[in-house]
Amino acid sequence: MYNIDLIETKILPHAIDLFSFCCSVYYKIEDHASYYRSTFTFPISKDCHLILRPTVATLTQADLPSSADCRVWFPATPDDRGLVVELERLNVPCTRGFVHFATTSNSSERTGGRHKLCGKLEELPNWERSIYFRETAKTAPVMHLHGSPTFTVSYRLVDHCYNITFTTAEGNFDLQPTGDLLCTFRIHLPYGNRVSLKLQVGDMNARDKAETVPDFQDLKNGVDPCLGLQLQLHDGDVRWSHCSKPGDSERLIDIVSKANQVTLQVTRDGTINDEALRLRISYRAEPIIGIVGSCGFGWVVLGQFCVTVMDQIKSSWEQAENECMRLGGHLVSVRSERDQKILDNLLTNSVGYRDHNAYWIGASDGAHEGDFRWSDGLPFSFSITGTFQ
Repeated sequence: MYNIDLIETKILPHAIDLFSFCCSVYYKIEDHASYYRSTFTFPISKDCHLILRPTVATLTQADLPSSADCRVWFPATPDDRGLVVELERLNVPCTRGFVHFATTSNSSERTGGRHKLCGKLEELPNWERSIYFRETAKTAPVMHLHGSPTFTVSYRLVDHCYNITFTTAEGNFDLQPTGDLLCTFRIHLPYGNRVSLKLQVGDMNARDKAETVPDFQDLKNGVDPCLGLQLQLHDGDVRWSHCSKPGDSERLIDIVSKANQVTLQVTRDGTINDEALRLRISYRAEPIIGIVGSCGFGWVVLGQFCVTVMDQIKSSWEQAENECMRLGGHLVSVRSERDQKILDNLLTNSVGYRDHNAYWIGASDGAHEGDFRWSDGLPFSFSITGTFQ
């Protein structure tokens, strides 16, 4: 075994290649009089690729090198934490450039257009200014900057349950946090369903048995700081809060929502050292028969038909009609103001609804231009307004 003493490291004077870095290392082996030199050449990427290390920071165009195209990777952690990126400033003509937020998996960028942004910040809806990545360990979030946009973004790592939405007919999950925690659970069911929610919260080691609370209104206790596990429920215009502290007996709470969605925010104060506080949540859809009738989950009754909204992918009219026919139906016919009101409620209460969305219905003039007919053969006699095409 040899002991090597590093004598000197120098950048070679002939290293004039702008896209490589050359250096030499002078060293000697202990108890030997000879000196040795090794030369290393490291290629420098011609592209702008940056990796951010801080878990919380603000970034602007002034922090980046002058480049027409740049990719910036946000920090990732092995504990499945999420990432929130807030766009605070943006100015780039859409004909010249953009800011694109995406994820990478197996070194390939997923280039979905959902978060490809350009123009001015004031022109973007609020929901496009905040980007949430649920996981950072498996799919590293990346920001692609093209055309040297003027921008400001702030980002921070968040808990794995920072923003979770449930859309199935029923579900359940448990939480037993041991440190600081901020979780937001949204239960968003299709129009025509209420949320029947059951909560069990408290210290599972408490001697007293679980106490059943029949009405969540009785649990309002203001906004005092909670040294424990705090629940905040948002149900339309109703806000309910409950604090469960170490030693508190578990409480059983049954709630039926006003509409088709509720939001439950859960926080835990990390200064307490009790690990017995837990929360059990279960829910199921409670259909409103007057709206749903005998239709299945996600469908509402419209005359003698069942209708639903399909907004997972964009498609042409022909593709949409073919998909409906595959399911045994047709694109919907709108024959009255009552029909349109039902469909408006169905659309505006759906999970994927956005103000700028447009939806296909069964009217088409494909056979004779200007002569609109319903795809299911029903007569066309009603003038439609709103978000339909």
